Amino acid sequence: MSFLSPLGSLIVLAVVVPLAAHALLEVRARRVARTLKLTLPPVRSRLGVPLAITGVAALLALAAAQPVLSGTKTRVGRSDAEAYFLFDTSRSMLARTNSRSLTRLGRAKALAHNLRSSLRDVPVGVASLTDRMLPHLFPTLDAQVFASILNDSIGIQKPPPVGSGDLATDFNSIGDITTNQYFRPRSTKRLLVVFSDGESRGFDDLKLTQTLRRGHVRVLFVHLWKADEKIFLLRNAADPGYRPDSESIRAAERVATAGQGEVLDENDEGALRAAAKEIIGTGPATKIREQRTRVSLAPFVALAALLPLSFVFLRRNL
Repeated sequence: MSFLSPLGSLIVLAVVVPLAAHALLEVRARRVARTLKLTLPPVRSRLGVPLAITGVAALLALAAAQPVLSGTKTRVGRSDAEAYFLFDTSRSMLARTNSRSLTRLGRAKALAHNLRSSLRDVPVGVASLTDRMLPHLFPTLDAQVFASILNDSIGIQKPPPVGSGDLATDFNSIGDITTNQYFRPRSTKRLLVVFSDGESRGFDDLKLTQTLRRGHVRVLFVHLWKADEKIFLLRNAADPGYRPDSESIRAAERVATAGQGEVLDENDEGALRAAAKEIIGTGPATKIREQRTRVSLAPFVALAALLPLSFVFLRRNL
């Protein structure tokens, strides 16, 4: 068992107030008993309430510390290499050739599934990009968790961009993968695969180059874009306000160059797999322990506090 917020247990200090109040009542009761020459109940019977109050505080303190039971599994894989698949989730990734075909994001997910299968021994993480970069899954060897996150968590504007404007994608945010330490320090071979249509705001590729090279991150940019694609609204009507940006390939090339990589066409999966394997290279296989399950005990501990609390209320009403 481990604790997510150990400092939360300091809430136990709140027990001082009710215990002090109870002690004051006890002192007054003894004075009254002496004055009236009464016999107080045995000490053992009078300790019930303060012990119950202490029990409530202790259980709530334990719940505030967020105890969890974690299950781990040991897998064999590369500890020297990690990869992230970054998905552009801006609105333009809804574009497709017709109302029945896959969107750009749908095609990106299919490519990612296949690429993940070819990198079985490499921990792979998932992140999304609009005007900010957000990690959804840190690099793991668990293909099942990867597939679940990709299918359920990656979607258009999930989460929505912070700002407003016609173009939500901001490639400046890609540098966060280095500055926010997405990769483990032990990984020396770091790959970022960007799945995007390249339709973005202006960005500083010189600064991006410096940031990525400082973090030793290589970039492969999968360009998902066709000139005849449209964003289809309800009743299969095309959005008249959307026009594919023919200059998007230039932005893709600038990002790839910043990451010492290349731009790959979505229709050439073989080239994508080969490029990824070339960057990742080979390395020793080691045993990696990964957390697979985690059960929070806090709700159950908090409910347990109702038992001594009900005892306090019962004694109060007697």
